[in-house]
Parts: sequence; C-alpha cells; structure tokens
Amino acid sequence: MLCFTGCGKSSIVSENNSAFTKAVEAITTDEVALNDITAFDWDTVYTFSPYTSKESIEEIIGFKSNNIEETVSEGMTQLLFVKGEEVVCSICGYDSNLGYKFSFGAYNGNYIAVSNDDNASFAVNASDGIVYLTYHK
Repeated sequence: MLCFTGCGKSSIVSENNSAFTKAVEAITTDEVALNDITAFDWDTVYTFSPYTSKESIEEIIGFKSNNIEETVSEGMTQLLFVKGEEVVCSICGYDSNLGYKFSFGAYNGNYIAVSNDDNASFAVNASDGIVYLTYHK
C-alpha cells in the first residue's frame, strides 16, 4: 500500500502531484501562469540545485517532511510546493518520465523560491513529447 500512495508520500501530496502533472500536460498556450496550473493551495514553490541533500532542503524550508526527494542528476526536475509547514506537492524526476521540465534560471546559492503571490509566468514550448516551461522573471 505504501507504493500505491507514492512510495512514502502522503495521499494528498500524491493527489496533488497527479493533478499538477495532468494540468501541465493539458497546457495548449505558449505561456502559462503557475497559479493557473495548481489546483491546490500553496505559499512557496522551491527548486533546488542537483544533489542538494534532504537535510539542506529541510533547513531551507524550515521543517522536516517525508515528502521530500533529492535529485540524483543534473537532468532532473524538482519542485517542492509548500503551504505553511507542510509539503503539498513534490515533483522530482527526469523530464522523459514526467513529460515536462521546469527551468527557473540560474540558482543563487542552491535553491530558488517563488511565492504564490508572484503569479509566476512561464514560456511553454513542446519538443519530442516533452513540455518545457521557462520562468519569466
């Protein structure tokens, strides 16, 4: 049963991960606001540089969670949506498996944080079955 809910992820995180992936796959425009493809409440989304440890991630976000995964390669997408002191969506995987890749630009340190209030916008391009989303600052 543990793997059915996302190998350690809470059921709400698994549900939000699935809803988020479906929303990204359904994008038909060349630009999209992150708030328009998140059907769940969140305060901040984080993305971390490759190989950032779980302990470092927990220190940055300010709490511990079983819903945090570490990247093991430069070719992975990692998005950690946080509401209060709770992870509400945790995306971590290769673009070829996810079907999409988010790019937030250069890291200032080992992470980038974007607030829900920023209403972040992304350019959307599709190539070889992958949806590429590039952050507009």
